[in-house]
Amino acid sequence: MLSLKFDFLKVSGCGNDFVVIVDFEDRYNFDWKNLARIVCRRAFSIGADGLVLLNKSEVADARMRIFNPDGSEAEMCGNAARCAARVIVWKEIVSSNTVTLQTLSGIITAQIKENIVKLKMSKPHSFTDKVQIKIKKKTYTGSFINTGVPHTVFFEEDIETINLAEIGPKVRYDQQFQPEGTNVNFVQITGNNSLSVRTYERGVEAETYACGTGAVASAVIGHLKGSLNEKIITVTTKGGELTVEIDREDREIENVYLASEASIIYSGQYLGEIENG
Repeated sequence: MLSLKFDFLKVSGCGNDFVVIVDFEDRYNFDWKNLARIVCRRAFSIGADGLVLLNKSEVADARMRIFNPDGSEAEMCGNAARCAARVIVWKEIVSSNTVTLQTLSGIITAQIKENIVKLKMSKPHSFTDKVQIKIKKKTYTGSFINTGVPHTVFFEEDIETINLAEIGPKVRYDQQFQPEGTNVNFVQITGNNSLSVRTYERGVEAETYACGTGAVASAVIGHLKGSLNEKIITVTTKGGELTVEIDREDREIENVYLASEASIIYSGQYLGEIENG
């Protein structure tokens, strides 16, 4: 067994919570995928929806890596990025309230005002509204888009009646989304500038309180399908409200922003053990 010791922050964005490790000096040489599986376990460790590692970057204020509780590395996560930006300003790593982050999906920029973080997302791509999945006797018709990570979106009249724990994995692992798989969102339109969403997250393999890229995917697809027509969309999740701002010309989405609170819950030091090899 190898002893583990590291400093961390617990940070939450609308209930989407993360263990954040800041290591600009390369002090730690861990197996990050295995560490994520250990520290994200609820009731047995710190518990979180993901592990975020912040390192030095040659092209941004920080390089952000995101590891899911199952050990997989995510290309991008909107709420994780907002939490990371909040930490960078809180620790005074930058001298302004603007933060750039290098991710596997490209460089993104965040603006921080107190505990509100507004993130400019990478441009959505790969939109299609021809998703059909048959589960038991019902055929679900939806849309797909990549907002930094892949998302499938289904619009329903009442999302609270959806058995997401049962349906989510079937959609997430459906053959048409392989090999990467997809995140799964069930969305209810509540107004011309508002919606509610429930998300089953790939890598977490469960419903989460909020999903930033899922909120963006739901709002963008709602815009493209004509269900929403305002520039600023309020997205209600189990963990709170997020705001998605969309700049659009005809069918082309130009800029997308995601904003909401990001709260530093506590700092701590982890002391534990991990199997060697």
